[in-house]
Amino acid sequence: MDQDADGLPAQGDAVDRMQREWARLRPDLDFTSLGVIHRVLRASRLILEASDAFLADYGLTRGELDVLSALRRTCEPLSPTTLAQTLLAPRSAITMRLNALQARGLLSRTANPADGRSSLLVLTDTGVALVDEVIPAQLAFEDALLAEAPPSAVEGLADRLRALTSVWEQGRGHQAGSSRYRRNGPLEPSG
Repeated sequence: MDQDADGLPAQGDAVDRMQREWARLRPDLDFTSLGVIHRVLRASRLILEASDAFLADYGLTRGELDVLSALRRTCEPLSPTTLAQTLLAPRSAITMRLNALQARGLLSRTANPADGRSSLLVLTDTGVALVDEVIPAQLAFEDALLAEAPPSAVEGLADRLRALTSVWEQGRGHQAGSSRYRRNGPLEPSG
């Protein structure tokens, strides 16, 4: 691949351009992490955008499908807090999704006998039927989305992403209640 004067790919994607621009402005910094992190973020946004467009035919967003899917996979009712933790979503986003899904008759809330301040969530029969209809179509859509990429780009990608997310998720669990990162770097070395 051709390289520019900064040693970065001359062509490429938007992240290559970001790295080139930053390297010109701040040649004293290493922008390698930007190349990984921003590509993961961009991939996530592109997938969510395409998924939301696909799911619009079912009257759902990807976030709503994630909620419904989490409830469908479990054998027991979930609290909104557990759901937010499972989906790594802000409680406010979960609350908005729950309200919309409940208004559509896809889930119900009952009082949590273990915690009077909380509720338990279960899918209604209509919610179960919708998830069971959407999941096969969503999987086919995701297969088609991945099929657009060269096989070499996808091969082994799940394993590499698992390696990243498992490290970060473990660190997240060990740092409950406090920030794992400070302005000057991680609180503790990983590994």
